[in-house]
Amino acid sequence: MYTVTMDGKPYRLRVRYNTLERAFELRSGDNEGYMLSGRHERDLLGTGYSYQFSVEPDPQHPEDYDAFYEAISAPVDSHEITMPYGQSTITFQAEVESGRDVWQGRMAGVSRWTGLAVNFKPIGLQRTPD
Repeated sequence: MYTVTMDGKPYRLRVRYNTLERAFELRSGDNEGYMLSGRHERDLLGTGYSYQFSVEPDPQHPEDYDAFYEAISAPVDSHEITMPYGQSTITFQAEVESGRDVWQGRMAGVSRWTGLAVNFKPIGLQRTPD
């Protein structure tokens, strides 16, 4: 089980094995381009980290999955998300790019959902040049 913390609220969910992905993007400013000499110069503003993962309900806390789905799909500009980063965590404002899950049917009167895949991208830079 992994606790996903979003907007200061912990959600008890299961992150599906081998689905937590982290990517980085080096963002450049308007002064980037080719010089008259033909040399390419960069105008690095900083680095942004994006995350993608799939979660499913913890059988002991299915209400947390439903609450997380409602929160993550809310029509808001961004969420404060805490994600693993190296040997620690990183907390940042992120916009949700997309999400999807799969309905597995009903068992014992309960809807079963699995594989909620979510993509986050930062709304700002997490690292800037020194």
